[in-house]
Amino acid sequence: MNAALAILHDEGLRTGSEITFKRVFDRVEADTGVRLTNASVIRRVWTDQADFQSDLIARVVADANETGQLIATRDLLIPLLQSWNPITPEDRWGLLSELARLGGDTAMSSRVGTRNWELWVSVWAVSVTNPVNRSDARVRHALTDGLELTAAAWDDLSQTIMDALGFRMREPFTLREHTESLGALAAGFALRQASRDEPQVVKRPTGPGGELQEWTLMGIGLEALAHQYMELDPDWCPPA
Repeated sequence: MNAALAILHDEGLRTGSEITFKRVFDRVEADTGVRLTNASVIRRVWTDQADFQSDLIARVVADANETGQLIATRDLLIPLLQSWNPITPEDRWGLLSELARLGGDTAMSSRVGTRNWELWVSVWAVSVTNPVNRSDARVRHALTDGLELTAAAWDDLSQTIMDALGFRMREPFTLREHTESLGALAAGFALRQASRDEPQVVKRPTGPGGELQEWTLMGIGLEALAHQYMELDPDWCPPA
């Protein structure tokens, strides 16, 4: 499996069917000196080559899981949020906007140009466009499970920010509807950015004293979603 993943990292993914046992066995032998044959794995580890290829694509999806990154972001934000002292509504909205600005940049840099994300995009495209892969339950379940785990991590991160700054969801929206929008926005902008040489950045007078600051279009989208989905919680009390 590691040899197959190494081939994918080197060459990318077209359909998954091009990663044959022979190619993987040759890679294992070149890397380790161990010689394998079909008899080494068929009906012992995988039913057949197609079974192995499904397992491989599911592994690519699992390796591209964003949960760890989102949890790490939350853990980094907690002490920073606790150090701020937002009192007025304007302060709270201002801090939320600044998090959107910073988050937009991070969302792009953590995806575009990273091999795991590129391979995840390939799996997603193959699973949608290739009839064979589209009917592969293992791959579909891996994608669904990965999206669910990522959405739950977005939920946790968003709730942490709302609790710290005194926001709640605006009726009739739910937190999951908000985070599904966040995830879709991040995926869409990352795909578009990956096809461009330069980042899409605009300058806005959002800094101290109206100083110009750079905003990605992703950051502007995050700010817009916050204003649509969130509102100030009138019962919130700032931490002592």
